[in-house]
Amino acid sequence: MIGLNKIFLAAGLMTLVTPAPAQLPSDSLPTYLRDQRVLIGQYRYVERADGMKIDVHLNADHTALYQIRSGADDADFIKAEGVWTYDAGTVHIHNRPGPVRLEQAAPPSRDPASGLTVDVVNADGTKAEGLGVTWPGANALYAMTGGSYSWSRAELGDARRFRVLRSGDRKVLQEVPLTADGPNSFRFTYHPSDVEPFDIPAIALDERGDRLEVEVGTSYARLERVRDANSD
Repeated sequence: MIGLNKIFLAAGLMTLVTPAPAQLPSDSLPTYLRDQRVLIGQYRYVERADGMKIDVHLNADHTALYQIRSGADDADFIKAEGVWTYDAGTVHIHNRPGPVRLEQAAPPSRDPASGLTVDVVNADGTKAEGLGVTWPGANALYAMTGGSYSWSRAELGDARRFRVLRSGDRKVLQEVPLTADGPNSFRFTYHPSDVEPFDIPAIALDERGDRLEVEVGTSYARLERVRDANSD
């Protein structure tokens, strides 16, 4: 675990606000909990050199708070409110992204050489990222690298609709019907959230859930349970 200074956290912020695999950058092993309710509570880490504070709240209703404060006035440096889940020994703190839209950019057309073609651009014309396409029976979410993807008629099978999802949280942005001889080439414009979905992983280090190791940018911090509920 390295010291947490403002330069490090500024770089780490870029990691936090982009979707990333939930993997802690340490060699600690998680303690697998029989009852995840032992995690309910508040955890804190303080970097004494500069007064940096990291707080994590895991509430009984599965809402969560991840907060980093700095300076003499405890100003917010990062504050993410959302929900927490527990799966296979890892706590996942998910943010609540703002509004997002996917709009039809042009009338759909028919491409006889393709089973399905989907093309998505951002409002500024650049290729959209972080999206995927699926349909009933696909058994997969196809990532749209470069904002576009095509499937053959054999791959599409007899699907009668497809969905465009945001990969970070599987939010359905569009569900579009398909017919045997109807349009199969679609263009959309993507208006992403101000902050896209992200997942901050953490692991319990003991069976009582008194110590929590939490990802902080490209490093990690070990937080202790706060016993005084009124502690700031």
